[in-house]
Amino acid sequence: MTFALVSKQFVTRFGDELKAVAGRAGKSVSFVTLPEGKDAKMSQVDRERVSCIFLDRDIRFNEPLYATYREMVRAAPNLKWITYTSSGVGQQEFVTELDAKGVIITSSTGSNAEPVAQTGLTGVLMLARGFGTYIRGQCKREWTPLRGNALPDDLRGQTLLLIGVGAVGTVFAGYARTFGLKVIGVRRSPMKPGEPVDEMHPPSKLHELLPRANWIVIACPLTQETLNLLDAAAFKHVRKGAKLVNIGRGEIVNEAALLEALRSGQLGGAALDAHSKEPLPKDSPFWDLPNVIVSPHNASASTGNETRCAEMFIANFGHWVRGEPMFNVQDVSKLKVEA
Repeated sequence: MTFALVSKQFVTRFGDELKAVAGRAGKSVSFVTLPEGKDAKMSQVDRERVSCIFLDRDIRFNEPLYATYREMVRAAPNLKWITYTSSGVGQQEFVTELDAKGVIITSSTGSNAEPVAQTGLTGVLMLARGFGTYIRGQCKREWTPLRGNALPDDLRGQTLLLIGVGAVGTVFAGYARTFGLKVIGVRRSPMKPGEPVDEMHPPSKLHELLPRANWIVIACPLTQETLNLLDAAAFKHVRKGAKLVNIGRGEIVNEAALLEALRSGQLGGAALDAHSKEPLPKDSPFWDLPNVIVSPHNASASTGNETRCAEMFIANFGHWVRGEPMFNVQDVSKLKVEA
């Protein structure tokens, strides 16, 4: 018998499906849910039973439930596997400790690829079409059409440098090419047939590629290698007036260098969904820069994410109980794990 720690909502919506997957593998599964109420604690029996966990948003964003989860996860002696609804796991608690214990750690990478890519495309379009000017005008009840030298350039024919061509980046690249943008991808692995990019280059070529780009879009994960990837030295190579969209992680960009590049005009604008400190402090200068669009690290927001994440967990559960290789397994040693 496999005991899976899941939310009550998961049991209601997907419990029968998970049981069916287990049954087809000749196995059985029983569910453990977190107790609710003030000072609730899991019993020692349940702690010892749990062998896998699906940490969905129903647990993660319910403070009493999450507090109970935090208290028990490190004390579950038979835990073998945990999966998160996030694409990255570096920001999750205890990942290094769990990894050291041999716990398999998987993510839900790809579940939110379309919403995140759509947010990135929205940032490009808002900057490209002058919506910063329109929104500021609306707030002041001013009619602010773009005329003369303020006319925006056509997107078609411009070059977009896409840093990170994984699940999100691949979807985004497809969107970008629909608008006539030339897409240059940056990632460690070479281009595969059919991928929607015009060129693919390794990260070591980044500084050589930056002068070619009208647009720089960050869609890579935060790792030891991507921390401060775009720093003052990188911004010196950027084409003057290029625009930046960050739908990755804030720490990939050195924010002091970013601020200087925006103020000096080296960068013509930015759409920032990710920030090195979140929530973005009220005194952050990024709030007031006229060429910056700020969103609250909410690029993935979508009603369909829960179902997609659950389906990934169920599929991986099938692989796990059959002893097959799992997908989205995280190599914690390569992650930038937050304190």
